[in-house]
Amino acid sequence: MIGIVIVSYRSDDETVGFVRDELCHISSPHKIVVVANGASEEEAAALAARIPEADVIAAPNRGYAAGNNLGFMYLMEKYSPDYVLISNNDIHFISKNVVEVLAETLAAHPEAGLAGPEVLGTDGLRQSPEPYLGMWNRYVWMYLATPFMSAAKKRRKFLLDAPSEAVEGPCYKLSGSFFMADARAFAEAGMFDEATFLYAEENILSDRMSRIGRVCWFTPSVSVLHEHGETISKDFDFRRRAWMQWRSMKYYYCTYRGVSRLSAFFAGLIYRCILFLKTI
Repeated sequence: MIGIVIVSYRSDDETVGFVRDELCHISSPHKIVVVANGASEEEAAALAARIPEADVIAAPNRGYAAGNNLGFMYLMEKYSPDYVLISNNDIHFISKNVVEVLAETLAAHPEAGLAGPEVLGTDGLRQSPEPYLGMWNRYVWMYLATPFMSAAKKRRKFLLDAPSEAVEGPCYKLSGSFFMADARAFAEAGMFDEATFLYAEENILSDRMSRIGRVCWFTPSVSVLHEHGETISKDFDFRRRAWMQWRSMKYYYCTYRGVSRLSAFFAGLIYRCILFLKTI
């Protein structure tokens, strides 16, 4: 049986639409739980009345990782699923059988703890899988090298074409917007790290899976569209979000990849200057 976790933060209409219009294509036995982050009990009850197909639980808004962990533990305690799908509510199924194929992938590859499809953005480009990139390459050298490298050389050095070139098999990291986990492996790995509020969750989960001998498995034979509707119209908003991502990724690099805090401090100083220059 497949469990499905959707974390919803003040996006009831999107959640209702996703459950009714997309999850209706799943033919395998499944149970859905919606974690209504930041909602009161009354608000959660109102959402539950609109989607009787799902269990809805109210939760304090402690972020993406904590919300998904709560939903996972709820499913395990109440339904004991074999696999758990973690999904955003802004996903559209291009392949109607995507959920079944991911479950079949995990069953066929016992070394895989996670499986993810081809995730496309509205621009038609793949959003995953991504390769590992060190902290300084990702946040400093990629930007500072721009005046001294051709676009083609920069793409090769910093692995910018890796998502589009990926083939089926093990990969470093899947998109957190839509993936399936072997339930036992997810629990053994320690689920998501709740020290992050937003960003870096997939990187950390990839490392946690690696520590228990499991891999992430990319399955491009099936696809979903990630209709990421976030539009940043003000430079301040962009810098704030980028800096939030940096803090989460700094935690990841220092905690899971052994990067020294001194190195992260200097990389952070340079990255903050880069953000300022990009938005003036």
